[in-house]
Amino acid sequence: MKILLPLLASFPAIAATAAIAAYDGPWAIVEGADASSVRKEFRPAITQIDGRSTRNTMESDALAPGKHQVKIRFETGRMNQSQEEAERVLDLELAPCTRYRIAAARTTGTQWEPKVYPEKIGECERKFAK
Repeated sequence: MKILLPLLASFPAIAATAAIAAYDGPWAIVEGADASSVRKEFRPAITQIDGRSTRNTMESDALAPGKHQVKIRFETGRMNQSQEEAERVLDLELAPCTRYRIAAARTTGTQWEPKVYPEKIGECERKFAK
């Protein structure tokens, strides 16, 4: 037990070092938008970025600016949907210091379309202002 305690104590330091390395340059983030009953929008799951599964389906880790392929999933409780109805793949050009909020906007029945709302990340802009 005495050997495990120092080992466990080092894990937060390792995780913090990895997070800091991701923010050495401008970054972008992709996340699910908040639900809006007025706009008939719902929060989809962010399931893959560039073909790799995400650690968190609510938001991505920091991403390098540039082209990325984002797979989102939204399922309705009204009826069973096929995989083609529940998933969408978006080709996005991510700008530096920008957060992209993605919503699943209901159209008709179980049909929906993705809506992307970009917004600046103030912390990133202040750190990397040119």
